[in-house]
Amino acid sequence: MTTHRSFLQTLSDNASLSCESLRKDITKALKKQNIKLVVLDDDPTGIQTVHDCLLLTNSKPENLEKAFNDESPIFYVLTNTRSMSADVAEKVTAEAVKAIVECNRKQGFKLVFISRSDSTLRGHFPLEPDTIRHVLENEQLPVLTSTYFIPSFFEAGRYTIDGIHYLKDKDDLIPVSETEFAADSVFGYHHSKLSEYITEKTHGQVKTEQIGSLTLDELRRNTVQEILTSLQNLMNKTWITVDALGYDQLWKFSAALLKLLGETNAYVVLRTSSSLPRALSGMGNKALLKREDLISKLGSGIFIVGSHVKKSSNQLSILLGSKTTKGIELDVNQLLKEPDTLMISILNELKDAKKSKLTPVVFTSREELRYTDIKERLLTGSKISDFLVRIVRELPFEPSYIVAKGGITSHDILTKGLEIETATVAGQILPGVPVVKTAANHRYPNLPYIIFPGNVGETDALMQVLEKLA
Repeated sequence: MTTHRSFLQTLSDNASLSCESLRKDITKALKKQNIKLVVLDDDPTGIQTVHDCLLLTNSKPENLEKAFNDESPIFYVLTNTRSMSADVAEKVTAEAVKAIVECNRKQGFKLVFISRSDSTLRGHFPLEPDTIRHVLENEQLPVLTSTYFIPSFFEAGRYTIDGIHYLKDKDDLIPVSETEFAADSVFGYHHSKLSEYITEKTHGQVKTEQIGSLTLDELRRNTVQEILTSLQNLMNKTWITVDALGYDQLWKFSAALLKLLGETNAYVVLRTSSSLPRALSGMGNKALLKREDLISKLGSGIFIVGSHVKKSSNQLSILLGSKTTKGIELDVNQLLKEPDTLMISILNELKDAKKSKLTPVVFTSREELRYTDIKERLLTGSKISDFLVRIVRELPFEPSYIVAKGGITSHDILTKGLEIETATVAGQILPGVPVVKTAANHRYPNLPYIIFPGNVGETDALMQVLEKLA
């Protein structure tokens, strides 16, 4: 465990810094260059910093056309590839990029592709950004040589300092390789220094000398023009890592990158977490959503918790301690053996919760099943998620809201349970916790759907959401 007291003090200092002029410069540059930012999101939680832009759950031509015609300079295409095997993830990513490029032939935008993934470095890396690049090159489109790697996600306490990526835990900054996330059975890794992580994940194919960096000192001290010069000097690098403690650094980087794109007229590929898309889009702040912004009908909501990370389990424990909730445990072993019998039991418990005027909390048993075979693990996860989707489809009452905890869980409920293809991101109910609303003609009209990432929020965060929506 590593403590950076001076950096932690800087975090609070940064919170009050204003870079409104930089943000406006970014907005102007996007319009002037006719740029559209396209975020390929490997799970539905990536919208956790943005608002008033479109989320697409597929890459159908009619949905892409809607997104290209939207006023926002950014839109998200949900690929959900973190839940897939590598070969399927590559296929899905390539098909999405091809569809986007094809639709853009009529639109004529300069495209910036952002491969959005987990701030704790889990995901198909470098497969996804490499796949985006290969498709663009095969389409004979000009692409900058460097892929930018920016996993900072400030709202959840993820920072990169001197090339090392950290997770903030109370008063400590912990290198991510020392956290539970690095031991992930599918996406595990051993290095927190991003250059070493890249080398590890490319199995040594990318050497240290092929990796450039923008340091925190440069981004704090230098002007946008000086940062542009640094980017120009690094243009032969395969990867460029970017330090960041706050949006002031990312706005500077974004302004410099847009200047570089203006000079080169090229597309660019970035691998990021959730803070960079907001910075690069020039998006302003929006207050956290309140009950009156979301709830349009009386009645009970429902919480569905699938995530097994420690933070989720701790949050679940606090939520279940409330006298206004009814915990409904979903035994995974029974689910795998007797799904129909378990479904009847779950639906009956939901009816009982409704009668008792309690908010039901459906959660998977907390013991995480571990597998030596990745495909078997993903298949089991798919069966669990399909069961949760079925619960949403067969709910014995119309909910006033739905909260889904965990990336895979929230994706499948979004796309299969609620069958949403396009939605406007309303904003966030808590920092890093996004909300989308169903359309007026949906079977659950104007329903707030809260997508709660597994590794986000304080210990009482689920309880905070319950209290906000009560």
